[in-house]
Amino acid sequence: MDVGDKSPKSDREDEIDETVETLTKAQLKRLMLKTDLVIMPLAIVCLTIAFLEKNALGYAAKYSWLDSIFYFRYLAMKFPTLWLITRFPVGTYVGICLTPWGACLCFLVLCHNFTGLATVRFITGMLEAATLLCMMLINAMWCPPDKHSLRTAFWHNTFPDYIFLIYGAFNLLLGILFFFAMPESPAKAWFFNAEEKRLAAIRLAPTQTGIESRKHLAAPITNFNSLTISGYGFGKTKTLLMATPQAAVAMVASATLTAVSMYVPKVRCFFWIFGATMYLIGAVMVHTLHFAETRNVNLAGAYLMGFYNVSWVLTLSLSSSNTGGATKKIFMGITCAVMYAVGNIIGPQFFISSQSPTHPLGIGAILVAFTLMAITGVVYCALCIFENKRRDRLYGVAQDEAAIGLQAERDDLTDRQNLNFRYTY
Repeated sequence: MDVGDKSPKSDREDEIDETVETLTKAQLKRLMLKTDLVIMPLAIVCLTIAFLEKNALGYAAKYSWLDSIFYFRYLAMKFPTLWLITRFPVGTYVGICLTPWGACLCFLVLCHNFTGLATVRFITGMLEAATLLCMMLINAMWCPPDKHSLRTAFWHNTFPDYIFLIYGAFNLLLGILFFFAMPESPAKAWFFNAEEKRLAAIRLAPTQTGIESRKHLAAPITNFNSLTISGYGFGKTKTLLMATPQAAVAMVASATLTAVSMYVPKVRCFFWIFGATMYLIGAVMVHTLHFAETRNVNLAGAYLMGFYNVSWVLTLSLSSSNTGGATKKIFMGITCAVMYAVGNIIGPQFFISSQSPTHPLGIGAILVAFTLMAITGVVYCALCIFENKRRDRLYGVAQDEAAIGLQAERDDLTDRQNLNFRYTY
């Protein structure tokens, strides 16, 4: 289909003649502020809870299988999730999953053996399977592409906490809140007035990725941070304290670099490669230096490994920004989540308790993985540049018009079908 063909206007397009350029800075700022005050806190707390559960068991030697058990069920639920996410609004589905998930986390305080912990983590893995995909869809639904990086960095965070009962109960309440507070789409946002709903459609139309879900279909780094540091001779309490700076590095690095990417265009792939490189430097320090003689330097290397979050966050944000079409966005999100689960199933098995604290096999595997991540960043960037130039040469310079974006959304065009689409990098 030629995206320039005229089709009957949908209700959402009626009386929308402006382009994004006609919106005032005040209007854009107000839309983004309202979104950040309602949507982002829900997404941030949701993913924070997921990280807290993983980190809480990080210093247990039997954690390898506990972590893998979680991701086996997490992976198995991806395919039912692919079907369910097209039958419910995103906010409703996340709320339905979070409520029993929170109840299960409360039961962790009653678990005193491996069998009990494994059973609970099996169930929580099933319930958490939707979160990553749903957060990616929420990103694409509510934010323009230049805002994806920073928002992804905040909801895909590493805030440390270790109290099961408190965050389990809080997660239960969050599930109820998510069910009622997360709108189905910007067009149905309870915190936008009628004019702001209209402006929100105009603001996101030029992204040409679509903002609504259709009703049809066509990490061992943080996990073993505490375990590694405990091997340096610290007790459990101090281990938790000494492990916190890596989470701080991950949060600050992600927030800083993604904030820069909001104002400096086409740097996300560069920061992706930079984050992977910084992580590799830290991993080499941990892998090669003798911890008994250079414990502080080893700790510094472990903290540099916090840069792992930068590459992952930017990968997720680019996936949201560069994928058009509702069905393809869901498929892309599922693919990312499946790879995330597979990595978290395999990764823990490289960390053997007898190799503590240096874990040469585990760190060696991570060195290979992040080398590949840096290389894929280079390849991804090159492919985006090549494809943009090819499209410019064949179809002319892309038009940044709201009408084209709205038509692409209505026709559910993918980024490959929409010849006016240009990839960001």
